Amino acid sequence: MAKDTKKPTAKILSRALVLLIIITFGSALYYKNFQSKFEAPRNNTQLIEFTIKKDVTLQAVISDLHYFDFIKDENTFRYALERTKDNKPGGENALKAGINTIDREATYPISQSMTAWQIADILLNQGKYTPCNHGCPDTNFNPELLPGGDLAPTIKQKYEWVKTYADCVKAIGNDGGQLSSEQYYQRTGIRRCVAPDGREFTDGKEGWSEVPSP
Repeated sequence: MAKDTKKPTAKILSRALVLLIIITFGSALYYKNFQSKFEAPRNNTQLIEFTIKKDVTLQAVISDLHYFDFIKDENTFRYALERTKDNKPGGENALKAGINTIDREATYPISQSMTAWQIADILLNQGKYTPCNHGCPDTNFNPELLPGGDLAPTIKQKYEWVKTYADCVKAIGNDGGQLSSEQYYQRTGIRRCVAPDGREFTDGKEGWSEVPSP
C-alpha cells in the first residue's frame, strides 16, 4: 500500500511559509530600525554654527554631534559620512572619512532637525574656513549649547534675576561685571555696578540703565 506523502509535504510547505514570513517581517523591522537612525533627532530647531578646530579627531567630531543631539547614532553617521558624495576635497589637514574629507579650522551651519545625510553633506561640502589666529572659542557651538543639546541661556536670560545694586554685586564673576572704583566714590559719592549683561545699577537708586555711564 502506497504511503500518503501529501500531509508531510503540506507540513513542510506550511513551516517554510511561516519561516519566510518571520524572515520577511524581521528584515522589515531591521531595515526600519536602521533607517530611523538617520532621521533628525528633533523638529524645527535653529541653525547652529559648528566649529571643527585644528587638532580635533573625526571620532571627537562624531561624539560631539551625538552628545549634543545632532545625530542619533555614531556608527550610522560615520556610515553616512563615508557614503555621501564629497564635492569639495579638503586640504592637507582635513579629516578622513573613508575616501571623503572634512576640513578642520572651519565652521558648518547645522541643526538638530537635519538628517544624518544632510549633516554629512554639509560637513563634506560646506565648510567655511575659520582660523583661530587669535584663539578659538571655548565652545564648538554658537549659540552655546548645554549638555544634551538644549540652547544655553543668553547672558541676558542668565542674569534677568538681577534687579538691584546688591544683586549686581553678587552677579559679578566669570561672565564679567564691574564695580566702580573707590576713588570714583570718593570723588562723586556714587557707587555704580555694571552687571554681566551690561546693565548699570546705582547704589541707593531703583532700576537700572541699559547704557553704562561714561
